[in-house]
Amino acid sequence: MKRQVVLAIIIPVVILAVALAIGSVLMLRLFATAVLVLTLSYLWVRISIRGIASQVTRSAEHCQAGGCLDEEVTVFNSSRIPKFLVKVEEESSLPGRHNMAVLNLPSRSSYRWQTQVYCQRRGRYTLGPQIASVTDPFGFFSLSRSMEQTDTIIVYPATPELPFFQPPFHHEPGPGSSRWLISESGPNAARVREYASGDTLNRIHWRSTAHTRRLMVKEFDADRSNYAAKNTWIVLDMHQDFQVGDGDEGTEEYGITVAASLIKKYVDIGQKVGLIAAGDQSYRFPPETGSQHLWKMLEVLALVKATGETTVERLIPQEIESFGINSVIIVITPAANERLVAALHQAKNRGAVVMIISLDAASFGGEVGRITAASLVSSGFHFHTIKQGEELSKALDSGTLIRR
Repeated sequence: MKRQVVLAIIIPVVILAVALAIGSVLMLRLFATAVLVLTLSYLWVRISIRGIASQVTRSAEHCQAGGCLDEEVTVFNSSRIPKFLVKVEEESSLPGRHNMAVLNLPSRSSYRWQTQVYCQRRGRYTLGPQIASVTDPFGFFSLSRSMEQTDTIIVYPATPELPFFQPPFHHEPGPGSSRWLISESGPNAARVREYASGDTLNRIHWRSTAHTRRLMVKEFDADRSNYAAKNTWIVLDMHQDFQVGDGDEGTEEYGITVAASLIKKYVDIGQKVGLIAAGDQSYRFPPETGSQHLWKMLEVLALVKATGETTVERLIPQEIESFGINSVIIVITPAANERLVAALHQAKNRGAVVMIISLDAASFGGEVGRITAASLVSSGFHFHTIKQGEELSKALDSGTLIRR
């Protein structure tokens, strides 16, 4: 029982006891006044809460972390009696969410206001119901009413742009990368290479020939497309024992953001991309294209939790039949180790290209990794590392890719 209600009961009782004890007419009048005030106060809140309703409309049922939704709240008074000092507050499980207003509502009227819902962190959240509360002028009684509209929204992970990330190719033509130079000859030629028997003279790139003192010919985008990966798999490490750091600054959230950004990158350029993750449950999306495929994977990434018990080095052999010469495997993990390298070698031996994106556990407050970037690169893997606080667009710049 609230303190104000207890006082509302005790005060008249005390006044009545004193009045009877001393036989005071004044005290009896004071008792009658107190009872009248308390009765009117109770009737005030009972009447004030009646006829109040609300309606909430939002611009969408989902958003991305760091984004906002527009919200419009309308509170109605359908009663003939005006309502004063009505507090309307929204219950919500969304972190940092607080929407409250104190209103005076004339009879048969409404009040509308607009606000924004800031979506701070990925996940599924409830917005609502709206709770209307009224209090009598003396503060003795208060009543609340829940207006039952409750909505669910999904906050997808953020997908920062990765303008400098270039999807790896499943095969680099020619016997060595030294034979290949990036062309500056115009928009049609993708690169130049050394002349080979059978090349036509109209493909000779004279500027590169003069620069290298070797006969060089142009290659075009159509030729390069033969080497584009047909399937890209994003493998996300959601093992519970390997995550370090807290909240948005932990490896769990960093890994999910990286995975979401890469998936969007591939979908935007029209390449097939899939997702494998073993967190609170196992998720597997075969490589496809299209926005519907994108949003399905982003929804999983919005809800997945790093409570998995299956390590990445166990996931890779389970999916080995899916990885072939037309595949690129991108592993996102805070715990690259020798067992993972051995598992990835199986996929590499089948002709897949492997990229490891290592979340530097030490920068997140964890232990220093037991395997070095040099050893990963010497194993023939593409390699990026991401430190806590590092901008993803810079960390995943293919110009800084660590290669053998």
